[in-house]
Amino acid sequence: MLSFSSHTSFEKEVEDLRRQFGKIVEGLESFKKLCDVQFDPVSPKQIIAPAKLHRVTQNDIWTLWKVELAVKGVRSNQSPRVWFAIKGTTLVFLCASSHVNNYSDNDMSSVAIARATEFF
Repeated sequence: MLSFSSHTSFEKEVEDLRRQFGKIVEGLESFKKLCDVQFDPVSPKQIIAPAKLHRVTQNDIWTLWKVELAVKGVRSNQSPRVWFAIKGTTLVFLCASSHVNNYSDNDMSSVAIARATEFF
């Protein structure tokens, strides 16, 4: 089993996105269950489609990922994006945004890298 944490700024971003995507918290809970299988340290199984899960970067300590979070009632192209890092059995949610907010992928990845560096 993975242990889940989140950067304090991530929690604020989720609260902001909750106004647009009322079921985002439920989507995160479902995603955690998928991550327990996808990133199992002993016997991982690919259950998240490669089109939805993207490895952004990695170093010797952690790997940074971005996922299109499935949220009930939201079309795939409008789904919020969530950046997270994994180190061993620890998964840390780092930042979240949505194309509705017109985010820059490179900017969000830079923010996620900075937050992962703070956390680990």
